[in-house]
Amino acid sequence: MCDRRALGPLSRIIPFRLILSFALLPGAPGWARGAQDSPAATVPEIIVTTPRGRASGGIDPLLEISPSELDSYGVDTLSDLVDALRPLTRSSRSDQMAVVLINGRLAGQIEFDNLPREAIERVEVLPESVALQYGFSENQRVLNFILREHYRGVPLRVSESGATEGGDQAQAADASVARLDDAARITLLASYKDAAWLRDSDRSIDTQGSFYRTLQPATSDAKVAGTVSRALGPVSGSLEASFDLLNTTSLQGESSAMSALEQTAPTRTARVATQITGQLKDFVCGATAYYQHVSVEMASDTGVDPAGNPLVDRTDTAFSVGNVQLSASGPLAALPAGLMIANVKVAFQYQGYDTADAYPGASPASSNLVRTVRSANFNASVPIANRDRGVMPGLNTLSGTFNAAVDSVSNFGSLVSASLGLDWKPRSKVHLDAIYTDHKMAPTVQQLSAPPLYTPNVELFDYVIGQTADVTEITGGNDSLAATDNRQASFGISLGPFIGKTEFLAHYEQSRISHVVGALPPTTADVELAFPDRFIRNAEGDLIEVDDRWVNLARERVDDLKWGVNVWIPLGPSSSNAMANRVEFSLFDTWYLHDVTLIRTGIPALNLLGGAPSDVSGGQPRHKLEFHSLVHENGFGFLLAAAWRSPTVVGSGNPDAPDPIDFSGLATADLRLFADLARLPLTRNENWAKGARISLAVTNLLDTRQTVHDATGATPTAFEPGFLDPPGRVVALTLRKVF
Repeated sequence: MCDRRALGPLSRIIPFRLILSFALLPGAPGWARGAQDSPAATVPEIIVTTPRGRASGGIDPLLEISPSELDSYGVDTLSDLVDALRPLTRSSRSDQMAVVLINGRLAGQIEFDNLPREAIERVEVLPESVALQYGFSENQRVLNFILREHYRGVPLRVSESGATEGGDQAQAADASVARLDDAARITLLASYKDAAWLRDSDRSIDTQGSFYRTLQPATSDAKVAGTVSRALGPVSGSLEASFDLLNTTSLQGESSAMSALEQTAPTRTARVATQITGQLKDFVCGATAYYQHVSVEMASDTGVDPAGNPLVDRTDTAFSVGNVQLSASGPLAALPAGLMIANVKVAFQYQGYDTADAYPGASPASSNLVRTVRSANFNASVPIANRDRGVMPGLNTLSGTFNAAVDSVSNFGSLVSASLGLDWKPRSKVHLDAIYTDHKMAPTVQQLSAPPLYTPNVELFDYVIGQTADVTEITGGNDSLAATDNRQASFGISLGPFIGKTEFLAHYEQSRISHVVGALPPTTADVELAFPDRFIRNAEGDLIEVDDRWVNLARERVDDLKWGVNVWIPLGPSSSNAMANRVEFSLFDTWYLHDVTLIRTGIPALNLLGGAPSDVSGGQPRHKLEFHSLVHENGFGFLLAAAWRSPTVVGSGNPDAPDPIDFSGLATADLRLFADLARLPLTRNENWAKGARISLAVTNLLDTRQTVHDATGATPTAFEPGFLDPPGRVVALTLRKVF
């Protein structure tokens, strides 16, 4: 008989029992219409080859992914599917996420989150040149989701998770409605998630007041969202709206009154957006508008007064942003080698940021920052050589790309950005590219004017004296920040696809950033020398306060080489249906060749590959490996994601007391198993199994954590396993049913 204690938090899943017992009732097909329309029922696969939703302007997709192949990922929504397809959409030019389209139109954020996987008919993976046509950088691939013409479904999902070491319990539930009829689409979504906090004491961290500190805050998140889309002849439009209420509560230590210092931050986010797209002769024209309002009411206990009354730092912020954009894409000129495709965008944006802060013992302070941004952007793809047209046939296919943008930002003036690129296909299945980008960007209004927030009892490692320190950390904005200038050069190659969807990718990138906006690097002698006013020590030399508000760092230089392969191996006959049964894996290797930060002129540069700390996990590793794999057969899926980073050694920056800290290499693995009950041999003929899926996910499967040792072999408190990876191994069980 099963021991309930061995199941931990999973033994207390009351919603699972209720929904599972309901879903398995023989009468469940009473939801007849939804069950019949759900593609979870086993239906013959039909590949539609009509031009509906074509987004590429005549450019053939690199890959097309069929319905059975999409089912093999075992995901629930479009956003989940984008993550699952990440290896196939990785560009040889960068690691940026793909541009997402729905039926050839830019996806709205809410519709992207709401639409269930079952509403998708097929997916096209398009080359980077298509991203240029939509006004994006030419270093991103494009995912075009072609939706079913008719679909109705009501997906319900519940899940519970918990750490095998105890704590980190979370429950989530969501319900949505999706209806697609010809050119009209309606989606509705309601979701709720609740997660308990994880205390220092839950991970046996032996520090004073560990029971009164949280490694992870308690959160509750409730959201409702809806979308309406409609096509009328050559014009399509959409309207979407959402409201999200997020509450977080954390503990920041013990006060002198033997009570916990609590920090709460209820956050309300409201968003509404609309989009209109139409055809004007050979040009696709669009207009988009959105408005978003985010308000946060943060209360942070800082201690008690002599009378025992709590002292509270109250910070209220409200951020509003509205944007209107007009765009047009299409052939600008006919050249000997082909059509010159261009995209033009003009936009106006308003941002308002209001803050009010009441710190104990200080006068109330408030501020208001209004920013306007007027922008114009021009992208073009210029064909240079084309063998089929007899233009420089020895080069096969060669094109150039160009981008120019100007942002007129209030209080910053005009910021001009530009990029140049070459795209060359010397022969079939061989693709070479080169891009140079110079992008200038103003700091955000939050980085400029967020009020100071004082958080007591923050544990960090002081490399100067080689000890863990409890400090008061100050975060917030800095109104003296300058604009950032980011210059990047990238060279890439892709080979394939071969044997279905197998592909080799590699790219080398140089990044040079001036006046980069960031937080202070970890505390070393060089960092303290560069920002002496940001650190306060007591008479004994112990660090007691760190002002970690945003700063401009003088320069950053990063050079890296990434290469890898995506492989598909069919299991069984090579028919369109059987291709879903396969082994798929990707392996990518990143070498960091150079990573140096100059904090301020006249101060020694920080070599993150040679002893300077990068973050809480040590310096920048020279080597990283990423592995993703999928095995799918007859409705059962096995997904494994693994990563490895090489070890690093970090010094104090003080030549008189180097005291190096050794950070081990780290290998982690995440596992997900799922079963589509309507496809399993034992249940495929059962009515109640239609649209039902069970998933089991394990994060940090081997419960591995980085090990850290100082010169004596001891682990500093700030680098105990509970701090580096508080939850450790986490198990999550999810049940989903589409009615």
